[in-house]
Amino acid sequence: MAKKTRKVLKQESQQRAMQQAVANMSIVDAAAVPAVPEAPVPTPTARSSKFELEGQQEFLHVKSDVRRSLTLAGFFTLAMIVLSFIIR
Repeated sequence: MAKKTRKVLKQESQQRAMQQAVANMSIVDAAAVPAVPEAPVPTPTARSSKFELEGQQEFLHVKSDVRRSLTLAGFFTLAMIVLSFIIR
């Protein structure tokens, strides 16, 4: 597995900070406002999109590595084709 870059680590740190801020705000809101009897029930699509976003963020470095590998493979394939015409 590829090593995480500073950019990825910084993004993860910012995400954790945002999640903590949201959690702190909900605690403050819960203390200020009396309990509401109707709590919103999460829908399956909301849960799946949450996991989808986590998966996308987790594998951002993989996408860049695959893109770089495919670019290099294409370049070398093209170079081999050009060289085959030159060598003949």
